[in-house]
Amino acid sequence: MALNTQIAFGLRSLAVATTALAAVAFAQPAAAEDAPVKVTFIQHCCSGATFFQPMQFGAELAAKTFNVKLTYVNADGDAARHANLIETAIADKQDAVIPTITVPDALNAAVKKARDAGLVVIAENIDHPDGGKGNAREAFVGQDFITSGKMIGDRMIKTHNLTEKDFCLLPVEFPELTYAVRRAAGVQLALKTKNIGSEMIGTGTVDAEALSTISQAILANPKITCIIGLGTTPTTVAPDAAAEAGRPGIPNGGFDTNPKIMKNIMEGKTTATMDQQPFWQGYLPVMFAAFEVRYGLHPADFDTGNNLIDKANGQKALQYGGTFR
Repeated sequence: MALNTQIAFGLRSLAVATTALAAVAFAQPAAAEDAPVKVTFIQHCCSGATFFQPMQFGAELAAKTFNVKLTYVNADGDAARHANLIETAIADKQDAVIPTITVPDALNAAVKKARDAGLVVIAENIDHPDGGKGNAREAFVGQDFITSGKMIGDRMIKTHNLTEKDFCLLPVEFPELTYAVRRAAGVQLALKTKNIGSEMIGTGTVDAEALSTISQAILANPKITCIIGLGTTPTTVAPDAAAEAGRPGIPNGGFDTNPKIMKNIMEGKTTATMDQQPFWQGYLPVMFAAFEVRYGLHPADFDTGNNLIDKANGQKALQYGGTFR
């Protein structure tokens, strides 16, 4: 082996070893004498939904990595229960609580009470419409709904040459919740540039019911020429709903990833989707909470979601579905 080659090989080996050691050092849990940080993580709804699997995986991985005693609970889509779970975290003397601010008026008081009691509060997945100005949470880890909505709207217009003659159906699980309102606003910003009309409808979170609802909407309105799902459930079932309505191939795109959405994208049945990376929405708030409690490091807002996925870049989202994706 030539001297220059040996030197290059040695430098590469040193770089790899140094990187590995740094990663291990960063990932080590706190010293044994440090008590675990106690964190309550509140998933806002939908037990068993594929969207939340990477979120829970991320939260549990962060808990193992950073010596956190994690209590992972589900509010079952009930804002009053969500507020009560925050109250329970206070009563149980948790160090931190990680809620989803689905209904601001219902959660504002509970979040403020948690902060007044000294708990770290980091919102995930859905934030108050006014961010930190509207709620006492310290930081938000999640998607910019308006920006991502405009991105998927622009992509659908460009790919399918949509014009003012077109009309887009915007199905979403819960039309009244912040994520739905703001995603719709973002999509409509894009559609208005071409004078394209749209209609938002509610589908719920059960695939079979959503499929039927979207199919019936297509049958009732022959003007519909595109579908942009504003959540996981409608994006998952949109191609099948169009086929059931006797109009297979209606251009469709939407939000989030799961195995069915990614299969539809890779097979060309769905154009693209906005990935809000729920793994980060689970992992980062738990990590931030641990670091603030131990070291006083204040958490920061973190945008997890203006990542547009299509057939060209979708392989990893398909490969790691349910864990990191």
